[in-house]
Amino acid sequence: MRLVEPNGTASGSREFLAAVRVSAARQGSIEQLTALVEQIQHTTRAAQELAIGRSDAHLNAGLEPNSWSVAECFDHLAQTTRAFLPAISDAVATAPNLTTNRQLRTGTLAWLFIRNLEPPYRLRYKVLAPLVPRQRNFDAAWGSFMESQSELSETVRSAAGLAIDRVKIKSPVYARIHYNVYGAFRILAAHQCRHLWQVQQIFKALDGRRMLRKLE
Repeated sequence: MRLVEPNGTASGSREFLAAVRVSAARQGSIEQLTALVEQIQHTTRAAQELAIGRSDAHLNAGLEPNSWSVAECFDHLAQTTRAFLPAISDAVATAPNLTTNRQLRTGTLAWLFIRNLEPPYRLRYKVLAPLVPRQRNFDAAWGSFMESQSELSETVRSAAGLAIDRVKIKSPVYARIHYNVYGAFRILAAHQCRHLWQVQQIFKALDGRRMLRKLE
């Protein structure tokens, strides 16, 4: 198994967004987008730290016959990000410029999704067929996850200075639901936290089983 270092750092994201020429009217939203990019990068680094040194058996096998493996968790994250990005990119391209110094609004519906996504979670959602993991090999799943993280970060950066809370997308998961682009970015970030926590629980259970075997 070979883990590739994530592109960029938290300070790098701040330098990038700071270099964007924006008026004072857009500064508040720039700070919000910077925080989003940093959260995405933090998730990538945390995922890498969890996976380094783990055996292929721990990375490629689920705890139970019908449960996801660590590899499948990362592949699901990649599939979900790529399901959202086309609609998000199209909406960003039509977003008007910000003209007042204000914070971007998440939106009530997106906020409710975020609240239920963030760990430790109680609600479980049925995963639709397009978002079901396709890769069970960790190396392939990790590569896809890393690429999708880079694509997501770049899309967030492309929204600098724009009123992305004034343009909406149709949810690729629930077709009847619409939320604004800033809310969609935050949903994706919360979704990543959800499955990173799931990976932590998988490793915790695997470590517990290994300790029990040593005691037998």
